Amino acid sequence: MQSTKGIVMVEGQLVSALQVLGWILTLLGQVQVARKRRAGFATWIVANIVLIGLSVRVGLWWSIGMYATNIAVCAWSFRAWDQADQGRMRTLFVSRRTAW
Repeated sequence: MQSTKGIVMVEGQLVSALQVLGWILTLLGQVQVARKRRAGFATWIVANIVLIGLSVRVGLWWSIGMYATNIAVCAWSFRAWDQADQGRMRTLFVSRRTAW
């Protein structure tokens, strides 16, 4: 019986860790995009992947669809932003603009 209790405790810790990690990555992505950094889009995608993993783990099947939709909207927003900026957007993971 001891081992079952330990497994449940580890499972709860994993779920909590995924929840906190997803929240932190979402917040970080929001700040990056607000500062016009392309890495924010990648951070948001990673956050949604973490949250999909969490949703699979706890069986929140509708949430998986929501997070997958968030990834699609993030990719679409990134492309729209890049086109509106006419290719002058900062390169991914670099804090300065490139000058060709």
